[in-house]
Amino acid sequence: MSVGAVNTAGVNPWQQRSETERTEKGKEGFEKKVMTCVSAGGKKCMLRSDALMSYASPQTGESVNIYRADNYSKENPVYMIMGLDAEGKEFRKEIDASKINPSHCSYNELMVWNVENGHTSDGDRLRAVAVRDKAQATSFFDQKNYLMYIQKVMNDQKIMGNWSSYLSYGKWMESLARVHS
Repeated sequence: MSVGAVNTAGVNPWQQRSETERTEKGKEGFEKKVMTCVSAGGKKCMLRSDALMSYASPQTGESVNIYRADNYSKENPVYMIMGLDAEGKEFRKEIDASKINPSHCSYNELMVWNVENGHTSDGDRLRAVAVRDKAQATSFFDQKNYLMYIQKVMNDQKIMGNWSSYLSYGKWMESLARVHS
């Protein structure tokens, strides 16, 4: 049985985006196969299949791909994030995972921390998205106290009686707090 939906414009949501795979090369030397998703508003997001983790916001046009930096080691956990900012300009930034403070970091830094510590499952990604939404971060670059917002999402899960989610957020928060206590 399939379930369909039609939004207020009378269009199926899956028809609002197109997905293509092509090779692109930009100023920063991006030359990989790229999946480009175009939202109804025309914002493009670049997601790369060779990244350790990729995520995008068709609403803002931001997209981020996480890679280990060339000089990465366990003693030097430096990552490279690259993608498109909200203006559609390519960016590249190094992030040292050992210096991330989850009480004051960007969503990008939180996701780098997740990659470094093995929190890369679909469930981990969904938890991070829910916390970002709770924090009302309008950009992947906004600095927030993500430990506080994890606690707020945990309280929501507790109120709803969703104990498995409550416990999974708790384990994630403990791992974040343990590294930065």
